[in-house]
Amino acid sequence: MKANWRLGTWWGVPITAHWTVLLGLPWFYYQTRSLTGTAISFAAFLFLLLVHELGHAAVAVWRHVEVERIRLLLFHGVCVHEEPYYEEDDVLIAWGGVAAQFVVLIIALAVDALLTTLALAAPLAVWLLLGVLIKTNLFLMIFNLLPLPPFDGAKAWRVLPMLREWVATTRWGESVRRRSAERERARNQELEAKSQRITAEIIEKLKKGKSDV
Repeated sequence: MKANWRLGTWWGVPITAHWTVLLGLPWFYYQTRSLTGTAISFAAFLFLLLVHELGHAAVAVWRHVEVERIRLLLFHGVCVHEEPYYEEDDVLIAWGGVAAQFVVLIIALAVDALLTTLALAAPLAVWLLLGVLIKTNLFLMIFNLLPLPPFDGAKAWRVLPMLREWVATTRWGESVRRRSAERERARNQELEAKSQRITAEIIEKLKKGKSDV
């Protein structure tokens, strides 16, 4: 059996799907118990995989990183691109996939809320699509953010120390450090004053004791 199928291109970048994506068909059939429902849900699932990888690719192009190819697999895909020169580019590209999924999630939630609020009788296909674009979408986002290679989380969570470093160099970071230093100085002054009072009391008691003798 052919391992990969050519789906098309995106800005000249070839997009292929590995045969493992077909393993999603039994799961969607188990959920829908319908061939039509399986086809609709599976199409939405492939759409999410493609959106995720195109999110990576779009950020890579934005950061002037060449994209070589996109490959869809079960639960995740691969956006093959050249190694970014800057670490922040690598981190931004890693977040691109989940960011694209998040946009889809917001739109799907808005449509779901609109249909529910207006009590519109939408076709079953619409609810099947929304189910995948919301629930399955959330699962894939969490799955891809696992801090383990080859998932995006292995690179994406490097944003935390980068943010801490960035905050430390901003005016806000300087203000925080200044307030912290002022609090520390005030605490030291308070301790010093307390120490001086205790010392003065001890000296006073010693003087009083000598005078009594």
